[in-house]
Amino acid sequence: MAWFKILTAGPFRVRSKQRDDETDVQRIAKLCGFLDDFRTAITRERDGLRARHESTMARAAFSQQSFENDRPDPAMSLIVDELTDAMMRYEARLRTLERQLAFVTEMRDWADRFPLENGAICDCRQTAGSEHINPRS
Repeated sequence: MAWFKILTAGPFRVRSKQRDDETDVQRIAKLCGFLDDFRTAITRERDGLRARHESTMARAAFSQQSFENDRPDPAMSLIVDELTDAMMRYEARLRTLERQLAFVTEMRDWADRFPLENGAICDCRQTAGSEHINPRS
């Protein structure tokens, strides 16, 4: 029965090369757009965290100086300890964000090279930058 359906279905047809190329260009553009958005989000988080880290370092330095120059105050010691802990968490998160940023940048570079290395005509840097494509579509 299945053979009969195959034989009567008509000739086997494939999409045109032009349509396949357009689909490939759209896919790589979505990927590049997503990676650009991802990199932007990581960069924003990193930059905001750096600003908070610098502010915390300044507060910790002034608190430590106040603690050392004035008579010792247990409350000030606690503040210095909390600021030190916060700085350590900020530094760990900054290292993580830098690793993520390097990873996403490497993926984006690879996505730029992929079409060129695989015979496609798409330049991801131009296609992704010309229009924003929703990566979830």
